[in-house]
Amino acid sequence: MHIIACIKQVPRDNTVAIDAHKRIDASGIEPILNLFDEYALEAALSLNDEHGGDVTVLSLGTDETVDQLRRSLAMGATNAVLVTADGEPDIASAVSIVRGAIGTLPAADVIVCGRTATDDESAAFGPMLAQALGWTHVTYVTKILSSSATTLELERSLEDETEVVSVALPVLISVGKGDVEPRFPSLLRVRKYAKAEVPVIAAAAFTNVSTVVDRIPPAARKAGEIIAGPDVASKVRTLVDRLIADQAL
Repeated sequence: MHIIACIKQVPRDNTVAIDAHKRIDASGIEPILNLFDEYALEAALSLNDEHGGDVTVLSLGTDETVDQLRRSLAMGATNAVLVTADGEPDIASAVSIVRGAIGTLPAADVIVCGRTATDDESAAFGPMLAQALGWTHVTYVTKILSSSATTLELERSLEDETEVVSVALPVLISVGKGDVEPRFPSLLRVRKYAKAEVPVIAAAAFTNVSTVVDRIPPAARKAGEIIAGPDVASKVRTLVDRLIADQAL
């Protein structure tokens, strides 16, 4: 079985700045592997543990993204590919670029993506990539219940229910946080892949279909408040009165 895991590097904190060109400026913030992509990669590695084959990790990014690809190799992926592009692709262009890169790889049985990226929170990449490929896709996957060479049985965690879906391969799944935590790479594997060469695919020129005209960062959170009082009971009464006044109760 060949599984492709699409991953993204994101800033650890969401306290990014917005530059004069309305681009996200994450300079000075530690880059990490997107949280949901870690769960997607774990799903891919678990399938590989059961069926064998290859797990190819693919990321559209910059030279800095190589560190996340090497970490993925240390976690157990068998191959890694970095896709680079001139400029800042929008979501539609990113999908087109990644689709082209996937076309250069051996045919895949399963593609996994994180449910969303913690930097843009669009949750659109996975479904759009599946549509571009003409593949079936399943979103909000939190558990792979069973698998064979031809089908997957998946658990989806929705807002007010849990759904079980059986789907034929090939399929693209968008993975959320589930019960199984991503594995930690051993120190030996981290050292082994610390300087691993990662193949690079340079994307062809692209034309964005959308342009970000403005970005407004979220308002800063109000500072916390310590409620004073002579005893616990009076503090509780003050707190309840405040919550009622703020219509929180």
